[in-house]
Amino acid sequence: MMIAFSLRSVSLVLALAAAALPSTAAAQSSADIDRQVWQAVAKSVVDHDIVAMGRVYHPAAVLVSQKGTTPIADALVRWGRDMVTARANGDRAYVEFRFTMRQDDATTAFEAGAFRYGTIDKAGVSTPGYVRFEALLVKTGTGWQMVMERQLEAITEAEWNALPR
Repeated sequence: MMIAFSLRSVSLVLALAAAALPSTAAAQSSADIDRQVWQAVAKSVVDHDIVAMGRVYHPAAVLVSQKGTTPIADALVRWGRDMVTARANGDRAYVEFRFTMRQDDATTAFEAGAFRYGTIDKAGVSTPGYVRFEALLVKTGTGWQMVMERQLEAITEAEWNALPR
């Protein structure tokens, strides 16, 4: 009886320890999400390429902001106009992401953190803004896509600097 109890205890400890460690599949999902979503968004902002940005979103995606909700297709039209204006003015743009939470498996993900979005005008003056966000993602036949982007409150540069890199 004592041996059975010990084996069960050891099995339980090993199972709990394995659950606490990130799985190889989850690590691979995070790497794929970084490449297919966050790096793709950053490149599309730098390139003023709204079509490339649009590929990151599921066609039924929703943007949630403090003003309400809107289909991502409508937000992309607005952001595309902003990109055209910025390019015409000679402005450059950039975006960077930092995460406070990343939960993913082979087909779904929830990520939270903040992004720094900024423009650099012709004179080289940078105007950054910092916003908390959350995103829900799904893996489709074409890769990872965002189904919901929730933009929360603005944060300060100091709060941004305190986030994990």
